[in-house]
Amino acid sequence: MNMEALKIAGELMIFGMGGVFLVLFLLFLISKLLLKIFPAK
Repeated sequence: MNMEALKIAGELMIFGMGGVFLVLFLLFLISKLLLKIFPAK
């Protein structure tokens, strides 16, 4: 087992997870903003 490859894989996984959470957070903020602009009836 190559430790360098394992380290790179771990970093990629962490960045991938971070990206997913970032996108979800942005969607959450955008939906909040849209509800402020167009309040639900």
